[in-house]
Amino acid sequence: RKLLQQQQSMQHAQHLQHDSSSSPCSSADTPPSPPALTVAACQTTEDMLPIPEERRFHGGTTKNLIEDMIEIDRIDRLINLRGLRVMSVKEAADADAPCHRLSRIGDEIVEQLVEWTKQLPFFTELPIDVHTHLLTQRWAELVLLSACFYALSSSDAPPPMPTSEDTVSTTTDDDGQDVSLVDPSVNIRLLQRRLSTVMGKEIPLDHVEREAGSLVDKFTALLYTFSRLNLNADAYVCLKAITLLNFTPPASGISLMRDSHVRKVQAIQDQFVKALQIQLIGEADGGARLSDILTWLPLLHSAASVLLHSKMFYVPFLICKTPERLPDL
Repeated sequence: RKLLQQQQSMQHAQHLQHDSSSSPCSSADTPPSPPALTVAACQTTEDMLPIPEERRFHGGTTKNLIEDMIEIDRIDRLINLRGLRVMSVKEAADADAPCHRLSRIGDEIVEQLVEWTKQLPFFTELPIDVHTHLLTQRWAELVLLSACFYALSSSDAPPPMPTSEDTVSTTTDDDGQDVSLVDPSVNIRLLQRRLSTVMGKEIPLDHVEREAGSLVDKFTALLYTFSRLNLNADAYVCLKAITLLNFTPPASGISLMRDSHVRKVQAIQDQFVKALQIQLIGEADGGARLSDILTWLPLLHSAASVLLHSKMFYVPFLICKTPERLPDL
């Protein structure tokens, strides 16, 4: 079984197959592969046995649940992918090295999301097939949500007040470059510079605009609306779990998930919604309301649809993170 198979929700992955006119690499290079990974490593004998009562997921206290989610998040690993780092001196001698690394971005993304999934406090409560189905549906949303939070939490800009119409327009990254919350043209130029750095050659701006313009537009708008929510880490990890557990029945009405599993997913999601609500109540004035956050989720889903169609699904990472240099071996 594969974690992210060529199912209906992943058919857009065929667009990741680049031709010479749409890829920073030449036509002879391997294009970025669609996110797909076998999950045999996730399934152990333990998964096939009944779960002892003491190990069953009961949610625990809100504080403990949120602390567990923060501990396993490790957002820096998801954002700082090896394929998006600057080549070492040794690799720079190999002209194919950047394209080879970019071709594995999809696998890198999924590897990180699988590791996160395996550490979830409710992992043993659901069959592997259910986790596979949920991650297949929601991986793009998880990527965008993580990128939005990283861009704002790692910036030097003060958090915008959600009640003000004049929110902060940029966040300053660790290299002093501004990531715009309102102007896609700023972010497309930032993307072009960082992609050129990763590739070790100049990538024309018009090429980047043609291939990633719509995604940058959508991500910039999403980043702006997310900034107005003013979420802290506690609320973010709750929202990440809620996003993963947001099961959508197929359009055909025929679901591969049993009704009992669907109910279990919804019950676990409800626990995280309650945890989020409790966390928000404890926030000082100016924090987001639960209704604001739940209203934002359709915007996340819409942006994820654009990401799924994109040939450059690493765009959010390059916009929100300065590429680091790979160490020499």
